[in-house]
Amino acid sequence: MQKLKFIPYVQIGDLVFGMERGIVKGKCGECLSSCMYGYPIEDRYLDNYGYMHTLCNNKQFLEAIEIFPDISKEEIVLEYNGEEIYLKKEREELVQQLEKITDDLTEDKDGEGYSSLKLGLKVYCPEEIVEDVIIHDRYCYEEEQEYIREQGLDE
Repeated sequence: MQKLKFIPYVQIGDLVFGMERGIVKGKCGECLSSCMYGYPIEDRYLDNYGYMHTLCNNKQFLEAIEIFPDISKEEIVLEYNGEEIYLKKEREELVQQLEKITDDLTEDKDGEGYSSLKLGLKVYCPEEIVEDVIIHDRYCYEEEQEYIREQGLDE
């Protein structure tokens, strides 16, 4: 079992949002692969550690962590305000846990996930299985959301 201290918009485990990519890599060890990602421009850095991705902005500062409970060999638990959130791969179990600790968990319009602004967290679960949980800083999605508004794609 891997327990990670979770402070929304600040840190998860030993990783602090805004930390330099080189320091993140030093804490996480050797990654399996790296690539560029982003929308509308692929100018950000993704480092793949198997059960987890670290996502850094175009200045190479940590902006998000993506965890894959369905492929993690060990159970991952977020420690938040004295509560433990078990990142389960079963959709309903994880949703129930999150609803106990926040009142703003909302289902996405497409029905494929959930989001919480208070927690800075997104859950992607297009079926009954949680494929990934993204925990992000305050600014991670601003560029993407601005582009969507400018293009009139948010209607």
